[in-house]
Amino acid sequence: MPVNEKPASIYQKIIKELKHGIMHGALRPGDKLPSERDLSKMLGVSRTSLREALKLLEVSGLITIRRGQGAFIANNDPDEYIRRFMNHIFLDDKKIAELFQIRRLLETQAVVWACEKGTDSQLLAIRKLVEGTVEKKQKAAAKDVAILFEQDSKFHYLLAKAANNSVLALIMDDLLDIMSDSRVKSVSVEGRPQKSLMEHLQIAKALVKRDCLGAKKAMMMHLDGVEKDLLSN
Repeated sequence: MPVNEKPASIYQKIIKELKHGIMHGALRPGDKLPSERDLSKMLGVSRTSLREALKLLEVSGLITIRRGQGAFIANNDPDEYIRRFMNHIFLDDKKIAELFQIRRLLETQAVVWACEKGTDSQLLAIRKLVEGTVEKKQKAAAKDVAILFEQDSKFHYLLAKAANNSVLALIMDDLLDIMSDSRVKSVSVEGRPQKSLMEHLQIAKALVKRDCLGAKKAMMMHLDGVEKDLLSN
C-alpha cells in the first residue's frame, strides 16, 4: 500500500514535478502529462488518489483535464503560469535563510572553479545566455517574467556544469530543485528579476575574463541581494 496517499500530498508532489519540468524547459503550457497509469507508478500512489490530486490541480488552473485525452499543462500565458505557482510555495523564511547559507558555500566555490577549469566555450555560453536574455527582454512586452525565469534556471545550471566537478554537478542539480520555490518567489518581487539578470551579466563578464576574484565577489553580491529581497517581502 503506497504511503502518503492523501490527495494534498500527491498534489504537492505533482506541483514539484511541474516546477522542475518547466524550469528545465522539459514542459511548456499545452504539453500533455504522462498517463494516469504512468503517473501513479512514478509517484507510488493509487490512481484513485491521483485523480483527486489532478482535480485539485485543475481547480488551481495549473492543468486542464480533457475527457478521453488526458491531463495537459494549462495553456496560460507563461508569465501567468509562473505567478500561479506563487500559491504553492512551501519554503518559509527560515528555510530560505538556510538555503542561502548553503548557496553561499557552494555557488561561490562553483564560480571560482568555473573560472579556473571551465572551457572557453562553456564560459562563453554563459555570457551568451545572459546577453541573449537582455536582448529578448528589450524586445519583449512589459510582461517578461517567463523570459527572466527561464534564464535564471539555465544560468545556474550552466555555471555548475562549467565548474567541471561531477560531484558538484550532482549536488547542484538537487539544489536547483530545492531552489525552485525561492526562484518562483523572487520573480514576484518588484525589480528583482531584472536586478538578477544584471548581476548575472557581471558574473558572466568576470568569468570570460578569467577574473576569479571578481566573479566570486559578483556571485556573493548577487546571493546577498536576492536573499535580502526575498526576506523583506
